[in-house]
Amino acid sequence: MLDFSELLKSESKDSPSSIGVQSGVSSLQFYRSEEVKMLVEETFRFDGHPVPISYPYKFNDIPSQVEEHSAQLLVIDLIGCPDTLKECKQLSARLPASLSVVILGDVDAISVIRELKALGFYYLFWPVEKIELAEFIDTVVTRHIAASSLSGRRRAKRIGLIGMRGGVGATLLTAELSWILSNDKQTSCLVVDNNYLSSNLDIYLGIKNREKRRINDTETGGEIDQASAKTLVTRVNNRLDYLALGLSNESSVDLHEMNELVVNYLAPDTNFILDDLSASVGFDIQPKTFLKTLDVAVLVMEPTISCLRETAAMLSKIKKLLEEPDYNRNVRILLVLNNHRASRFNSVTLAEVEKYLDIGIDFVLPYEISVEETLLNGTFLSTQKSKLGDQIKRLCSRIIGEEVIKKRKIFSFSLLGGK
Repeated sequence: MLDFSELLKSESKDSPSSIGVQSGVSSLQFYRSEEVKMLVEETFRFDGHPVPISYPYKFNDIPSQVEEHSAQLLVIDLIGCPDTLKECKQLSARLPASLSVVILGDVDAISVIRELKALGFYYLFWPVEKIELAEFIDTVVTRHIAASSLSGRRRAKRIGLIGMRGGVGATLLTAELSWILSNDKQTSCLVVDNNYLSSNLDIYLGIKNREKRRINDTETGGEIDQASAKTLVTRVNNRLDYLALGLSNESSVDLHEMNELVVNYLAPDTNFILDDLSASVGFDIQPKTFLKTLDVAVLVMEPTISCLRETAAMLSKIKKLLEEPDYNRNVRILLVLNNHRASRFNSVTLAEVEKYLDIGIDFVLPYEISVEETLLNGTFLSTQKSKLGDQIKRLCSRIIGEEVIKKRKIFSFSLLGGK
């Protein structure tokens, strides 16, 4: 005889809420107070949306939790935050471009709201009534679901490592920064190899037997779309991709245009794009070429007279371009002096470099005799406890807007667009 009591117990236990389960976006909230936590949960229930998984606000935990839960919507409580805008800028660098982010804050300033909108964040001033919050959340969810195109998504920050001459370490720094961003900072990153003939970037990234991808003669820019662009990259790890196109019959300039098209399709799906623009690339590296696409330009030089002159000429061109009336992009310029050889091979000192350039060096990378051995062992320099590894980490922190404790005086770069 069928035991209905046992059947009802089983059904109740196995599917306690099978009726009325709401479909919608997967959401998380990070709260600073129980009051905010409760109101957000009540609002989601009130509007029929799945209640977000809640965690106390801890900046460093947010990227991993978003990745773990495959979150689509994020509600962040920044009420009482000492610097809401600064916190949001650092969060933006670590969050997926496809994520809808709602910031609850107590800063009532139009300038802050505009800055957050530029970051792709929604902002709601606190305190707020449940009805108002419900309408706001419903609008965000509706926009998220309806956003079938990529036009409304935050795009990746693009960083160029520009070598003032060959062999100064731009390629090595590209690989090191990509490793820090994808591992230590837990952000997604696309590394772009702009040397279409040959380079060592794949070796530095730990990729074995990777040949550059040749575009077929029948393929043209009009036939490249988002789906085909994704097939051109190599996955290094779950947060790091590598794009390396190779020449067939095209010139470097022609392939560079194709490369830019591919990067534009991939930009909405990553946090950072790192361009290796070492002096060995096959096209002329000029400010008009890279400043129109980069958000951060890292100029890498060595302490030699010839490299110093090249750097001075480049800075002069950059300054002239940024002073043009119709130039309206905000590009940060960082200058790195790489002591990649023993001091006896240096022809100028740091003081002489800064005096000649009439500007301060942002980061000085010290010489370490064990670098070659470390690289041959397949180990990233930034994973080692060394002065060089520490400086590379500090450079990465500066790039993504984190607070960097200055160990030496760093002069302003305001004449070149600011930092």
